[in-house]
Amino acid sequence: MTVLDDHNDTNSDIDARTGRRRHFDPGLARTQPLGATQQLSVTNEVSQRVTPPTEQHHSVERTDEYPVITVDSGSGSGWSGDVEPRTSGHGDEMHRTGTGQLAASIVLPGAPTWRRNAPIAILLLVLGVAAPALLLAWVFVQRSQIVGLALDPTFLLTVMAIGVLAIVARFVAIGEVGFAHRFSPGIEMRTVGALLLTAVLSTPVLYAVTETASARSAVADVFNSDSGEPLFVPESGGITAAGVTVDPNAVTNILIVGGDAGPGRWGMRTDTMMIVTVHEASGRMALTSIPRNLTSLQFPPGTPLAAEFPNGFDDLTNALFTHVNTNPQLVDHYGANGMQPEAMALIEGLGYSLNVRIDDFALVNMQGFTQVIDAVGGVTLELGQTVPLPPSLPGERALPTAIGPGLVQMDGAMAIAYARSRSADSDYQRMGRQRQLLAALGSQISPTAAAGAFSTVTGVLDDSMRTSLSAGEFDGLLDRLGNNSAISESVGLAPPLITPGSPDYAQIQMIVAGVQQSLIDGVPSGYAG
Repeated sequence: MTVLDDHNDTNSDIDARTGRRRHFDPGLARTQPLGATQQLSVTNEVSQRVTPPTEQHHSVERTDEYPVITVDSGSGSGWSGDVEPRTSGHGDEMHRTGTGQLAASIVLPGAPTWRRNAPIAILLLVLGVAAPALLLAWVFVQRSQIVGLALDPTFLLTVMAIGVLAIVARFVAIGEVGFAHRFSPGIEMRTVGALLLTAVLSTPVLYAVTETASARSAVADVFNSDSGEPLFVPESGGITAAGVTVDPNAVTNILIVGGDAGPGRWGMRTDTMMIVTVHEASGRMALTSIPRNLTSLQFPPGTPLAAEFPNGFDDLTNALFTHVNTNPQLVDHYGANGMQPEAMALIEGLGYSLNVRIDDFALVNMQGFTQVIDAVGGVTLELGQTVPLPPSLPGERALPTAIGPGLVQMDGAMAIAYARSRSADSDYQRMGRQRQLLAALGSQISPTAAAGAFSTVTGVLDDSMRTSLSAGEFDGLLDRLGNNSAISESVGLAPPLITPGSPDYAQIQMIVAGVQQSLIDGVPSGYAG
């Protein structure tokens, strides 16, 4: 294909002896510098392969590796042969070897792919850059509902998917660059290095995805109800002392239940029972506390508990949880709808005895709740007097014997002890402290604190809470409780209103109906203490 040419005029395009156009083939060049008299000429076959039919001007540059052909078509069109011309410069060298494109793929996956395959480039840019950016922007806009978002299984699944796809997009983009430059020397090592660097940089994202997956599992266990139906509906609406029948559809009633058992121990005594009533049209709320020592709780005819206790429950109301928990038949019956069986039995008894519709419930193990309070930075309460504290719960820090009066910053252990204290006064004042703590938590938890406490909250959530509320409804409840001006009534079913040891349930039903009607009318019920 080539012959030695003794012609010394390397600037000539035509061999004087043969009359043929001369070319230098880099594929056949020597690895050592050419001698002063050594030149290469190309046969007519090679000349036809690299030379277009139009007249071109050739020049030859000698290098230490091989002669490089530079072709000028004379028309400014540049090189049009099969061999890509060699470029110079550091940036050009990085582009030619793929190093720059590998680096760009880590930051902007798909950008280096644009000229080779635009559809793939668009997909990689959307998954690797646009989707995460849009998610962050949307969360920022919705930051006031951050608690609801953090407790929404669908949102958490979206976060997980976008995080994983953003990492995968970078791996795919790096692989595409490596394949496109597969003939470049050392591209394999550079590609592996880019992949390893991406894996290291992705570690925080992978950790966040793992934490989100755990949180989603816990949230799905807690907020697992998709039914909008009330949990208990009485046969007739409540009647006030003035003889007014309350429209049950005008208000929403949520039963809040708290016990002092440890996380995961549902056979507890429910020392906190409170009905949160919301008038949706005006946003007004009422908190009605139910005493733990309420006796003779009634049950609807035809139910297992009514058959077992035809004259009413033979223990204090706060013992009903333990009774149901230790009876497999009752657990099966009241847990048939997938709800917490002990809570459903309590809802049935309170709804029937108080003649009130109960739409939803939220059940909290108070010991686990201490970690939630700690995670959001505690709570501040203003105490009007000194309050003696009971001993701390097992595993909690030692507490002072008393706190107050004045402003008191409380961590989780102190806040729960304050809510549990009975030695300061009585069970009925204790109910007032529980309502005070609940309202303070709702008003003092900021979206930023809630977001920062996300991992801690979800870590104890599965063992410490059960509810029929959706994540969005629970977030809405917290918002309502945080608006102190919206709480127009705070009533304790305690002496002198009622006698818990010998309750007149007709009287109690009239009080509860009066509280509900007061929200609808926007006037005081006269029962608030």
